[in-house]
Amino acid sequence: MKIAIWIIGILVALGIPVAMYFIQRARQQKIDRSGVVLYASVIAMEPMKVFGKVTPDMVKMTLWLQEPDKEAREVMLKTRIPANQKIEAGMRIPVVVDPKNPKRVFPATEESVKRIVLTGPRRERRIMQSGRGAGVRPPSGYQPPQPRGRRG
Repeated sequence: MKIAIWIIGILVALGIPVAMYFIQRARQQKIDRSGVVLYASVIAMEPMKVFGKVTPDMVKMTLWLQEPDKEAREVMLKTRIPANQKIEAGMRIPVVVDPKNPKRVFPATEESVKRIVLTGPRRERRIMQSGRGAGVRPPSGYQPPQPRGRRG
């Protein structure tokens, strides 16, 4: 009888974090499809502790977020960043804001970045737009001919 109780206790102790992970992941994917995608400015970044050890790839970022027709505000984002990616204060990163709960903010995926909403001053919007490739005119002047197939 005691062994059965211990086994059930261990399964519950392991099952709850796994279930919470999958629930959070499903919630993030749903918000990624329906949420508002914006650029947020990084104010500060600090490594997080995981199981009591500081890990450089898990960070807590403080972001400055400007939603359309709303006041600018600070938000916290806990995320994992690749070791080769360098994020510094002042950079702008895309995030997804939950339309039902604006306090929930997630990093944007490649698919959600395609529907980004640009906010901020006109000059910044133009810079960000040209960086994405939207609204960029082809260069004027002489263009060398493009190669077409093989010759020979």
